[in-house]
Amino acid sequence: MNVSLKKPHNQALLNYRGDDREWSAFHDALGGIPKDFEVPMIIGGEEVLSDHKEDSIDPSTGEVFCRLQIASQEQAARAVRVALDAKKTWAALPMESRLQKYRDLEWLLYERRHEICAVAAHECGYNASEVSGGWAEMIDFIRFNPYFYLELCRTVLGDGSAETNTLNLRPLKGFTTAITPFNFPIAIGYNLPTVMALCGNTVIWKPSSDAPMTSWMLMKAIEDAGFPPGVINMVTGHSKMMPPVLTHDQLTAVNFTGGYDTARNIAGVLFAPDHARPHFPRFVAETGGKDFMVVDKHCDVWDVASCIIAGAFGRSGQKCSANSLVLPDKKVWPDLQAAIVEQMKKFQVKNPLERDSDMGPVINRKAFDSISGFIVRGKADSNVNTIWGGEFSDAEGFWIQPTLFEVNTDDHELISVEIFGPVTAVRPVDNVDHAIRIIENNTYRLTGAVWSSDEDFLTRYVPILSEYAGNFYVNRKTTGAIVDQQPFGGDGASGTNYKAGGIWYLLQFLSQGTVTRRHGRTVKKPGPWGWLS
Repeated sequence: MNVSLKKPHNQALLNYRGDDREWSAFHDALGGIPKDFEVPMIIGGEEVLSDHKEDSIDPSTGEVFCRLQIASQEQAARAVRVALDAKKTWAALPMESRLQKYRDLEWLLYERRHEICAVAAHECGYNASEVSGGWAEMIDFIRFNPYFYLELCRTVLGDGSAETNTLNLRPLKGFTTAITPFNFPIAIGYNLPTVMALCGNTVIWKPSSDAPMTSWMLMKAIEDAGFPPGVINMVTGHSKMMPPVLTHDQLTAVNFTGGYDTARNIAGVLFAPDHARPHFPRFVAETGGKDFMVVDKHCDVWDVASCIIAGAFGRSGQKCSANSLVLPDKKVWPDLQAAIVEQMKKFQVKNPLERDSDMGPVINRKAFDSISGFIVRGKADSNVNTIWGGEFSDAEGFWIQPTLFEVNTDDHELISVEIFGPVTAVRPVDNVDHAIRIIENNTYRLTGAVWSSDEDFLTRYVPILSEYAGNFYVNRKTTGAIVDQQPFGGDGASGTNYKAGGIWYLLQFLSQGTVTRRHGRTVKKPGPWGWLS
């Protein structure tokens, strides 16, 4: 393989808060976002409109941001046909050629960094720092996945006696599907379809209906990078249009990030006995978490408070890794509570397009109603004390104040249910064994953390606590996994744990084969010089 591709470095975040030039570029990009834009679907490289449209609402104001297409089942079926038609040519390209297309795509996505961040901030209600983090993670995926692919292709198998063995990494048969969420529309939204295509597959991509313009910007970059039409096809709308995709007998992989119940439903369709399939479909699912932090009495409460706030309320708590459960030792809780309250006094919930915004709104009406319901029930419960927040308003947009509850019982929905919003439960515990019993009561196993300055404590409990998380952190927040540093994913109710951001992840979208060539021969006449006979 004559490809020069060194191991990449992780992309630095855009410093929108501290760098005036970068902030100015972001602010200019906000001003350039088109008004009343109707986001088309992209099928076979063509812009496709539907008879049915929906408004995509700016969660900060409640006003219309853009319009998206609601695909019909016929349009979804057309996308499948296009993907299957494009497969032969795309899969036949040498791996080296596909890697070069990704270098082209990387350059475009870097050049358009401020425009991509501006659209995501406006469309999804995230502040500039949060979208910068999502953009940097996406660039890491676009850089590292080709490197990982090349490293896998360079795998050398052992040779047998008079035999040579070669590993053959092939695209999957048929076509593949990516289904992506609203909360990381750049990082997850761009990674799931592009990593599948990198491996030689063609893709039907259904992005979140809350992030249509952000998603369309990837499709525009793919077009400008010169990808063949039909390699990635973007269809938007509701789950009602998915049966022609999910039940098709040539579907060979689904790459999904979203809710647990939706993942179970997809799995039920993929493996239902009444859908005859010539293949066993691959299913990659990352679903959610009830992510904990255990706090030892030996700690720096000011630092711990900072980690809790950043982990709990970044991106309005709409992260599957959000720190929604804190389990502090009872002895340290009064001091930790005071540190949290003091830091929250400076925490600014405001328009995410303002430079000093710490947190914006939640994504939509459905999320607002669900999260505010938890707050209403918590405030009415005699077993729950409000430490901070608890207010919400939908007068203009979907605003929920960051909320911390102290819960005085081990059996409570605030402790066991994923809320997916800016609500965190604190349950003071007697000891670590008490904390473990609480953690065991939920089935999520995504992220977790422990905070202690006592090395004996860490030596004893890190091996135990880390069993309850796919990504476990010591003396830091529960969020912020970085490509190649912390490949991300969990098991249990949190998903299939295939670890996006690591080399092994790509194997889910490749079919492994081996080729063995025998070099020995059967000799007619044995003995020295028998070959002369």
